[in-house]
Amino acid sequence: MKIIVLSITPYKEKDGIIDAISENGDISFLARGIFDPKSKNAALNNTLVIADVDFSDDKYKYPLLKSSTVIENPMKVDNDFSYLSSLLFIAESTKVLLQDEEKELIFNSLIDAIIALKKAEQPWEILLAYTAKLLTIGGYEFEVNHCVFCGTTKDIVTFSFKDGGFVCRNCIAEDTERDLNKTQMLLIRSAFNASNMGQLDYKCTKDDALVVLNKFIEFITESYGVRLKSAKLINKM
Repeated sequence: MKIIVLSITPYKEKDGIIDAISENGDISFLARGIFDPKSKNAALNNTLVIADVDFSDDKYKYPLLKSSTVIENPMKVDNDFSYLSSLLFIAESTKVLLQDEEKELIFNSLIDAIIALKKAEQPWEILLAYTAKLLTIGGYEFEVNHCVFCGTTKDIVTFSFKDGGFVCRNCIAEDTERDLNKTQMLLIRSAFNASNMGQLDYKCTKDDALVVLNKFIEFITESYGVRLKSAKLINKM
């Protein structure tokens, strides 16, 4: 079974409970000796490791890891703060924003994001596209190709989280938020339309990406009732 590690919780001495996702959804299992550097399971002791795993038939509270083969380890020789913060943000948002039955739907996109992030010079396009994918799978399918009210593609003046997407000049209400510039709105459209996690069709600067990403984070806090701990790290990158 191919899995992606989301988090590891200590369990009796050097053992750990791994929370992961697979093509079949959410899974938790017991890994003996995962916190022992000499253990055969120690290679799984990194967030967002992609691995093939097998389980034994022993009857424990959790499935017991029998063997594992690492397919992709996100750790690099030159891990820096921005890179590690991006990994934590992706792992935390995946774990807390999706229901168990939704996690299998993000599996392939998560693999793409991990691989793309490891190769990228900067993480912003990947973080924007991946967060947009999470929101879409979670049921928030914002209209980013025309006005959410009348359907026109002309004279778009704002993106409204409350209204569900782009709004044109003729449809905008007095109290509709207008705090994003044209570049930032194009970034939102590009993020939601992204065909892969590694490249948007509209290039972004760090400043514009942070504005949009913080808008996503603000929406997550208000709509999901969740405060992402890793969001603070993103804003220090």
